[in-house]
Amino acid sequence: MSEDLYVVAVMTSKPDRADELRELLIPTTEAFRQEDGCLAYALHEGIKRPGRFVTYEVWRDEAALAAHMVSPTLRAAGPTLKELTETEMEQHLLKTLLQL
Repeated sequence: MSEDLYVVAVMTSKPDRADELRELLIPTTEAFRQEDGCLAYALHEGIKRPGRFVTYEVWRDEAALAAHMVSPTLRAAGPTLKELTETEMEQHLLKTLLQL
């Protein structure tokens, strides 16, 4: 039995590009939610730092995340993501130690 995989990813837009990045992330997030193995996918934006986007994701296992990372939706968005963000996306893979 595999353990769910939790991911937190952080992307920060270039100055004056937050609107464009938001417009890209909303529909791609909706598409990601339909991928096999995606148990949850939420998109957040910083209140004190508009243009900083954080995703909270839950994947069935590492294989589902690996498939997501090469999905047609992510591959199509990749070049535009690079153009709109200041730095590389931070991706943090997490496991549960204590459940609420």
